[in-house]
Amino acid sequence: MSNAGWGGPGDGAGPQGQGQGGPWQGGPQGGQGQGGPQGGAPQGPWQSPQWQQPPSQPPQGPGYGQAPGVQPPAPQRKRPWALLAVAASCILAMILVVGGGITFLALNRGGPEPVAGDPTTSSESIEPSDSEATSTEEETPTTEASDYSEFRVLGLGEFPEATPEELLGVMQDNPLTEGGLPDVGSCDLPATPTAPSQEQLQAVLEAASGCLNQVWSVASSDRGLPWTAPDVVVYTWPDVPSSSSCEADTFAEDFPRMCNLDSTIYWPLGYGTGTDLEDEAHVPGAYLWDLAYMYSNAASWNSTLVFYQGELRNQYENTDPESFDDAWRRNSLQWICWASAASMQVPSAAQPSQELRDALGSPDAWEAGEPPNDITPENRARWISAGFDSGGDLAKCNTWTAETETVS
Repeated sequence: MSNAGWGGPGDGAGPQGQGQGGPWQGGPQGGQGQGGPQGGAPQGPWQSPQWQQPPSQPPQGPGYGQAPGVQPPAPQRKRPWALLAVAASCILAMILVVGGGITFLALNRGGPEPVAGDPTTSSESIEPSDSEATSTEEETPTTEASDYSEFRVLGLGEFPEATPEELLGVMQDNPLTEGGLPDVGSCDLPATPTAPSQEQLQAVLEAASGCLNQVWSVASSDRGLPWTAPDVVVYTWPDVPSSSSCEADTFAEDFPRMCNLDSTIYWPLGYGTGTDLEDEAHVPGAYLWDLAYMYSNAASWNSTLVFYQGELRNQYENTDPESFDDAWRRNSLQWICWASAASMQVPSAAQPSQELRDALGSPDAWEAGEPPNDITPENRARWISAGFDSGGDLAKCNTWTAETETVS
């Protein structure tokens, strides 16, 4: 299966679905993803008579041209649903899957080897003169920084040839780890039932997409980053749209497919946190949050940050399994934090309701998921809440500088 167009069912990391899994099941609804509640109604806020378990799954992301992609799996909820799993659905292996999931290429890397200087000695006299003291100084070995030691937008087909330390530094300090997300002046989401028709689902997702596009287009422009607004296409599984640039076997029934190859989010009818809610007043905001996770995928992809993260994991894969898994968790949690932050930059009437935010931010709504793509319910809830409470400040979502115990 082609991995181009990260964000396929194989490695998702979206709130729902095969990636992350949401409070409902693994991301918002996830199967293999990060881990959200699966099986049975979620405990905690979701067990309240007012809430049923919303589905969850991670977003899937497309690949950069034909380049490899990385997409975290969706969080798993206490029930298999299609929610937003940030450890993303096509992002299943959160860091491995952005949409279709592309295997990162192994690149030759490394700079010139340091050369030690020859010591200087005097052979003309036993005692050094006042003006020419002998020395045995050696030059300190130095390693030149690579061209990718600091973040810069990559060109098509370009991959960051850098050391793991340099790549980690880029993930810790880049345009998407600081500054704020803009407020959106208007965002009108249509009333939507818990079991919407294809037309009703298309309408609410298109409206939510218009709002989120305002957030990320301005945020990207302010940072000098490229941005392409993704389209949203609702389809009925298993009738995968033939027009998609991503292969049909990278789609999943329980999680959206972020196909970066054609900048389109393919959304299966029946997926969404809102499908498990009892009060229809909360449904539009739930779809906004689900979609925001997919937009995290798009933001990482368009900025080319996903390639730095993918190469980082690529280098860790055979040398440092612990850091390999840690990078996946940090990426997954950053995406779900971004999603929560972006969903709050719209007018209050369109935001996820307080009840929904409380439920998503409760550890009781999540399950850890299957190792190595597992995240503790407490930490998943921590970063979801951090995003909701961030006021749009992306520094609050910088999981790459966080203590290990907060991203385990």
